[in-house]
Amino acid sequence: MTNAFSSPDLLLARRAAAGQADAWEELLGLYAQRIYNLALHFTGSPTDAEDLTQEIFLRLYQSLRLYRGDVPLAAWALRLSRNLCIDNWRRVRREQRFAVVSEEVLQWLPAADDPQAEAQGREQLRAVHESLAEMPEDLAEVVVLRDLQGWSLEETAAYQEVPVGTVKSRLHRARLELGRRVTTRLGAFPLPGMAPVPALEAGC
Repeated sequence: MTNAFSSPDLLLARRAAAGQADAWEELLGLYAQRIYNLALHFTGSPTDAEDLTQEIFLRLYQSLRLYRGDVPLAAWALRLSRNLCIDNWRRVRREQRFAVVSEEVLQWLPAADDPQAEAQGREQLRAVHESLAEMPEDLAEVVVLRDLQGWSLEETAAYQEVPVGTVKSRLHRARLELGRRVTTRLGAFPLPGMAPVPALEAGC
Protein backbone atom coordinates (compact mmCIF):
# COMPACT_ATOMS: atom_id res chain seq x y z
CA MET A 1 0.00 0.00 0.00
CA THR A 2 1.31 3.45 -0.89
CA ASN A 3 1.40 5.84 2.03
CA ALA A 4 -0.15 9.28 1.66
CA PHE A 5 3.21 11.00 2.01
CA SER A 6 5.02 8.88 -0.58
CA SER A 7 3.54 10.22 -3.83
CA PRO A 8 4.66 13.87 -3.60
CA ASP A 9 7.97 12.88 -2.00
CA LEU A 10 8.64 10.26 -4.66
CA LEU A 11 7.69 12.64 -7.45
CA LEU A 12 10.00 15.33 -6.09
CA ALA A 13 12.89 12.87 -5.76
CA ARG A 14 12.41 11.52 -9.27
CA ARG A 15 12.21 15.00 -10.78
CA ALA A 16 15.37 16.09 -8.95
CA ALA A 17 17.18 12.89 -9.91
CA ALA A 18 16.22 13.52 -13.54
CA GLY A 19 18.05 16.84 -13.41
CA GLN A 20 15.10 19.21 -13.11
CA ALA A 21 16.60 22.29 -11.49
CA ASP A 22 13.35 23.51 -9.96
CA ALA A 23 12.87 20.18 -8.15
CA TRP A 24 16.42 20.25 -6.78
CA GLU A 25 15.94 23.84 -5.64
CA GLU A 26 12.72 22.79 -3.88
CA LEU A 27 14.55 19.94 -2.17
CA LEU A 28 17.30 22.30 -1.06
CA GLY A 29 14.72 24.71 0.27
CA LEU A 30 13.18 21.95 2.38
CA TYR A 31 16.34 20.48 3.87
CA ALA A 32 19.42 22.67 3.37
CA GLN A 33 19.04 24.85 6.46
CA ARG A 34 18.12 21.92 8.64
CA ILE A 35 21.10 19.85 7.56
CA TYR A 36 23.41 22.84 7.88
CA ASN A 37 22.19 23.50 11.43
CA LEU A 38 22.81 19.86 12.29
CA ALA A 39 26.27 19.95 10.74
CA LEU A 40 27.07 23.11 12.68
CA HIS A 41 26.18 21.44 15.97
CA PHE A 42 28.35 18.46 15.11
CA THR A 43 31.35 20.42 13.83
CA GLY A 44 31.20 23.60 15.93
CA SER A 45 32.55 25.54 12.95
CA PRO A 46 30.56 27.34 10.22
CA THR A 47 33.24 26.58 7.64
CA ASP A 48 33.34 22.88 8.50
CA ALA A 49 29.54 22.79 8.63
CA GLU A 50 29.33 24.23 5.11
CA ASP A 51 31.78 21.61 3.84
CA LEU A 52 29.89 18.80 5.54
CA THR A 53 26.56 20.09 4.21
CA GLN A 54 27.93 20.16 0.67
CA GLU A 55 29.21 16.61 1.09
CA ILE A 56 25.82 15.44 2.35
CA PHE A 57 23.93 17.05 -0.53
CA LEU A 58 26.33 15.66 -3.12
CA ARG A 59 25.71 12.18 -1.72
CA LEU A 60 21.98 12.88 -1.61
CA TYR A 61 21.90 13.95 -5.24
CA GLN A 62 23.88 10.89 -6.31
CA SER A 63 21.51 8.60 -4.41
CA LEU A 64 18.10 10.08 -5.24
CA ARG A 65 17.36 7.35 -7.80
CA LEU A 66 17.48 4.82 -4.95
CA TYR A 67 14.57 6.47 -3.12
CA ARG A 68 11.42 4.34 -3.38
CA GLY A 69 8.91 6.44 -1.45
CA ASP A 70 8.33 3.84 1.28
CA VAL A 71 9.40 6.31 3.98
CA PRO A 72 9.16 10.13 4.10
CA LEU A 73 11.82 11.80 1.99
CA ALA A 74 13.00 13.76 5.04
CA ALA A 75 13.64 10.58 7.04
CA TRP A 76 15.36 8.94 4.07
CA ALA A 77 17.61 11.95 3.52
CA LEU A 78 18.55 12.06 7.20
CA ARG A 79 19.42 8.37 7.24
CA LEU A 80 21.52 8.90 4.14
CA SER A 81 23.43 11.69 5.87
CA ARG A 82 23.91 9.66 9.03
CA ASN A 83 27.14 7.91 8.05
CA LEU A 84 28.72 11.16 6.91
CA CYS A 85 27.77 12.91 10.15
CA ILE A 86 29.05 10.04 12.27
CA ASP A 87 32.31 9.84 10.30
CA ASN A 88 32.81 13.54 10.83
CA TRP A 89 31.85 13.25 14.50
CA ARG A 90 34.44 10.53 15.03
CA ARG A 91 37.09 12.53 13.23
CA VAL A 92 36.30 15.58 15.35
CA ARG A 93 36.53 13.52 18.53
CA ARG A 94 39.86 12.04 17.47
CA GLU A 95 41.25 15.48 16.76
CA GLN A 96 39.73 16.78 20.02
CA ARG A 97 38.34 19.79 18.21
CA PHE A 98 35.51 20.10 20.73
CA ALA A 99 38.07 20.95 23.41
CA VAL A 100 37.42 24.58 22.54
CA VAL A 101 33.92 25.57 21.50
CA SER A 102 33.97 28.06 18.66
CA GLU A 103 32.89 31.63 19.28
CA GLU A 104 30.22 31.15 16.60
CA VAL A 105 28.61 28.45 18.71
CA LEU A 106 28.77 30.62 21.83
CA GLN A 107 27.08 33.43 19.92
CA TRP A 108 23.89 31.32 19.81
CA LEU A 109 23.22 32.34 23.39
CA PRO A 110 20.72 35.20 23.62
CA ALA A 111 22.06 38.47 24.92
CA ALA A 112 21.40 39.11 28.60
CA ASP A 113 20.88 42.42 30.34
CA ASP A 114 23.16 41.24 33.11
CA PRO A 115 26.74 40.78 31.78
CA GLN A 116 27.49 38.36 34.59
CA ALA A 117 24.50 36.19 33.66
CA GLU A 118 25.54 36.23 30.01
CA ALA A 119 29.08 35.18 30.89
CA GLN A 120 27.70 32.40 33.10
CA GLY A 121 25.50 31.18 30.24
CA ARG A 122 28.46 31.07 27.87
CA GLU A 123 30.48 29.08 30.36
CA GLN A 124 27.62 26.61 30.77
CA LEU A 125 27.24 26.16 27.02
CA ARG A 126 30.98 25.59 26.68
CA ALA A 127 30.78 22.94 29.42
CA VAL A 128 27.88 21.25 27.62
CA HIS A 129 29.80 20.93 24.34
CA GLU A 130 33.00 19.82 26.00
CA SER A 131 31.07 17.19 27.95
CA LEU A 132 29.27 15.97 24.82
CA ALA A 133 32.65 15.42 23.15
CA GLU A 134 33.58 12.97 25.92
CA MET A 135 30.35 10.95 25.90
CA PRO A 136 29.56 7.78 23.90
CA GLU A 137 28.41 8.66 20.40
CA ASP A 138 24.87 7.33 20.68
CA LEU A 139 24.23 9.32 23.86
CA ALA A 140 25.89 12.51 22.67
CA GLU A 141 24.06 12.35 19.35
CA VAL A 142 20.60 12.04 20.88
CA VAL A 143 21.21 15.15 23.01
CA VAL A 144 22.44 17.10 20.00
CA LEU A 145 19.40 16.11 17.93
CA ARG A 146 16.68 16.39 20.56
CA ASP A 147 17.87 19.11 22.95
CA LEU A 148 20.20 21.28 20.91
CA GLN A 149 18.64 20.86 17.48
CA GLY A 150 15.03 20.59 18.67
CA TRP A 151 14.06 17.51 16.68
CA SER A 152 11.00 15.51 17.64
CA LEU A 153 11.32 12.03 19.15
CA GLU A 154 10.04 10.55 15.89
CA GLU A 155 12.57 12.46 13.78
CA THR A 156 15.40 11.47 16.10
CA ALA A 157 14.31 7.82 15.99
CA ALA A 158 14.21 7.88 12.18
CA TYR A 159 17.67 9.43 12.04
CA GLN A 160 19.18 6.96 14.51
CA GLU A 161 17.21 4.06 12.98
CA VAL A 162 15.87 2.91 16.35
CA PRO A 163 12.39 2.77 17.94
CA VAL A 164 11.06 5.87 19.70
CA GLY A 165 11.24 3.98 22.99
CA THR A 166 14.96 3.50 22.51
CA VAL A 167 15.36 7.22 21.89
CA LYS A 168 13.53 7.99 25.13
CA SER A 169 15.74 5.59 27.05
CA ARG A 170 18.92 6.96 25.50
CA LEU A 171 17.82 10.52 26.07
CA HIS A 172 17.17 9.87 29.74
CA ARG A 173 20.57 8.24 30.21
CA ALA A 174 22.28 10.90 28.11
CA ARG A 175 20.82 13.80 30.08
CA LEU A 176 21.85 12.21 33.37
CA GLU A 177 25.36 11.59 32.06
CA LEU A 178 25.61 15.08 30.58
CA GLY A 179 24.35 16.60 33.82
CA ARG A 180 26.94 14.70 35.83
CA ARG A 181 29.77 15.81 33.56
CA VAL A 182 28.65 19.44 33.36
CA THR A 183 28.11 19.65 37.10
CA THR A 184 31.60 18.26 37.66
CA ARG A 185 33.03 20.88 35.32
CA LEU A 186 31.14 23.82 36.76
CA GLY A 187 30.62 22.71 40.35
CA ALA A 188 27.00 23.93 40.08
CA PHE A 189 23.89 24.10 37.86
CA PRO A 190 22.82 20.44 37.72
CA LEU A 191 21.04 19.08 34.64
CA PRO A 192 18.24 18.58 33.62
CA GLY A 193 16.92 22.12 33.94
CA MET A 194 20.33 23.76 33.93
CA ALA A 195 19.25 27.35 33.28
CA PRO A 196 20.12 29.48 31.47
CA VAL A 197 21.50 27.11 28.81
CA PRO A 198 18.80 27.10 26.11
CA ALA A 199 16.90 24.05 24.85
CA LEU A 200 18.09 21.56 27.48
CA GLU A 201 14.81 20.38 28.86
CA ALA A 202 13.86 17.95 31.57
CA GLY A 203 11.08 16.25 29.60
CA CYS A 204 11.30 14.21 26.40
